[in-house]
Amino acid sequence: MKIVFVGTLYAPNGVGGAERTVQTIAEMAVRLGHEVAVISLAPDGVARSGEFNGVRTHYVPVANIHFPVGPYRSAARRALWHVIDAYNPVMGRRVGRLLDQEQPDVVQTGNLLGFSASVWQAARRRGIPVVQMLHDYYMGCANSSMFKRGTNCQRQCTSCRIFTWPRRVTSDTPSAVISLSARLLQRVEATGMFPHVGKKVVIHGASDLQLQPDAPRPTGPGLTVGYLGRLESTKGLEFMLDGLAQVPEVRVLLAGKGDEDYVQGLKQRYQEARHIEFLGFIKPQDLFARIDLLLVPSMWEEPLGRVIYEAYTYGIASIVSRGGGMPEIVEEGRTGYVVEPGDSAALAALVNRLAQGWDRDAFRAACLAKSREFRVERLIHAYLDVWSHAMTVAAK
Repeated sequence: MKIVFVGTLYAPNGVGGAERTVQTIAEMAVRLGHEVAVISLAPDGVARSGEFNGVRTHYVPVANIHFPVGPYRSAARRALWHVIDAYNPVMGRRVGRLLDQEQPDVVQTGNLLGFSASVWQAARRRGIPVVQMLHDYYMGCANSSMFKRGTNCQRQCTSCRIFTWPRRVTSDTPSAVISLSARLLQRVEATGMFPHVGKKVVIHGASDLQLQPDAPRPTGPGLTVGYLGRLESTKGLEFMLDGLAQVPEVRVLLAGKGDEDYVQGLKQRYQEARHIEFLGFIKPQDLFARIDLLLVPSMWEEPLGRVIYEAYTYGIASIVSRGGGMPEIVEEGRTGYVVEPGDSAALAALVNRLAQGWDRDAFRAACLAKSREFRVERLIHAYLDVWSHAMTVAAK
């Protein structure tokens, strides 16, 4: 089988969970003997082709007023950018020329920020079946988050309905849809997307991390919890730290970077809480070696949370916010706990209870076992099944 992936970023340019997931799937498909190519955007605006870990890569310039990822732009420039991105025929033609070159059996599209849904039509005109993978809320939200002014959107706003209209009216083009979580699929479908697509499946990402049963871990009697990710308010840091500031016997480690003024404000706000430490950017494995529990306290409905199952490979359980796809991969009381976002008192009570005593070894064993569910060697067969289905539908 020959598969072409299309998405905003790809290695070595991609740094997020979505990009790592696609890279993991693509490279696994190559190892199984399939032919794989990737089309993504060129951050430097220079078109080039090459190879990365056995995957053919094509990087194309974006035909818009600026690159989709980068520094803050004015509201006027962002609005103009989204108008162009609503349906960008230039990007459709650029992708079409590469599809003519590659001649794939199936195309899997992912994050289409910068490409637009014109990619679907480029494949359709060539008789190539399309599988759409949902990584975020781009299909129903101009900002890809369905989160505005500190609140999760309960329904699609008028501006997003206008900007995403071209995606909606062409959303029956894919033969199948893969979503990282059931909640993500539910919210995207509620915006009117994919009403007649017959096959919709949930596949919780894919990981190529090896189990780390012998990885270093805290040995002292106290409890150490940690946060790993970008330091920003949507991640629920204030709610988390407000709660944990009340539990001084629990050590709190925060790993990651963010806006300098915001991070400095956090440090000043919690400077009296000596048990809270900001580590800056460190490797995930270095944080995992120092914590008993991972905290993922997001205020917005994250589609999944790759860091949760990455922590599982180290035997580390997670406390996550209810909302989005995260609760779908946490077994309450076995591989972690779920708390209401914003409920600092409930979080403090839970952490305080765990600090009084918990079965660290039982949680560790359960998390290591749970991590096998996300292995790419296991999940690749689900992807292959969807791709084969799309090819069968297209052949009828």
